[in-house]
Amino acid sequence: MNKVCFSVSLCQHFSTMPGKAKLACHHGPTNTFTVTTPIGNMELISCPKGLHFLNQGDSINDDNFKPDLSVKVEVKSQLYQDNGYTYKPALVCVDWLRAYFNQPRLEKDPVMPTICPSVVKEGSFTARVWKTLPEQVGFGQTISYGELAKLCESPRASRAVGMAMATNVIQLIMPCHRVINSNGQLGNYAWGKKNSVKDWLLRYEGAIH
Repeated sequence: MNKVCFSVSLCQHFSTMPGKAKLACHHGPTNTFTVTTPIGNMELISCPKGLHFLNQGDSINDDNFKPDLSVKVEVKSQLYQDNGYTYKPALVCVDWLRAYFNQPRLEKDPVMPTICPSVVKEGSFTARVWKTLPEQVGFGQTISYGELAKLCESPRASRAVGMAMATNVIQLIMPCHRVINSNGQLGNYAWGKKNSVKDWLLRYEGAIH
């Protein structure tokens, strides 16, 4: 995967994170999209400066998760009508999702959607983790919390890495599903409610068999 523009077993339930509630952005208005994907409908929230939120619907869990690669990535609905320019980051995100679920893999990685600077505090440890993970751990790779802490030049900060993953509100693009336990176990995903999603994503990427 290419670099993110800015600046777990603890990969948490994104839709309950504080960031989703703070949709008023000083960079401009936000818009909310529902996007169909092979792993179910996803909610996408964007402002003109970038993404605020990307996550599967709350109704998806281990009991009903039924991935289907034949499902096309399409915008199903949007809260406000727009000419396509103001919410360009959302359209870039949709293109990225199409490329991610494309088989076979594209020879060239798609353009990485921008993330609004308001989503994470610039200069914080969380921002460092969020920047390092997609840069260093690409499609088909995994990393432990401790290894990611070392890459962030804080080798004793594995718990802080876990907390940074717990505040992730940008599913897939911020690939916390690739962060696993040091013993090789996958760990929980979305408070343990979507472990089958994490397993499927890693199998889809070829990280596990």
